[in-house]
Amino acid sequence: MKKLILLASLLISLITVQAQTTPAKSSHYKAAEELMLTMNMKNNIEQSMQQMLALQLKSNPALQPMESSLKAFLSKYMSWTALKDDYISIYMKEFSEKEIKDMSAFYKTETGKKLAAKQTTIMLKTAQLGQSKMQKHMGELQEMMQKGPDSHQLR
Repeated sequence: MKKLILLASLLISLITVQAQTTPAKSSHYKAAEELMLTMNMKNNIEQSMQQMLALQLKSNPALQPMESSLKAFLSKYMSWTALKDDYISIYMKEFSEKEIKDMSAFYKTETGKKLAAKQTTIMLKTAQLGQSKMQKHMGELQEMMQKGPDSHQLR
């Protein structure tokens, strides 16, 4: 009986210590979290992962047999669950709580909702644009690099 009471006391002490050492989420954190929800960041990240994987598989067909492993890896390290606190931390460092609340207000408008919905597509298209431009002019870059550091004259 004494052991049971001792064990219960120990568990209560541990729970109390854990509660005291777990930091409460600040209003700044909560505002950033709300912004992420308002921006539909979870869906955007998941769509982005799927699109990046599809693009990689298309550009490198040798990866096709590894598709399920790549998906599992991305889900483990690049999912919303894995990145949420990091995203919130970045926004908290870059924006004040008021600025975050202002952004949330914008993303609740029809235009803000449309931007949030289109953001992944826009990022993919701009990445494809950059890749296309680089591929188109890769010969010129290689030529410049072969000529050395003083050949920065573009055609």
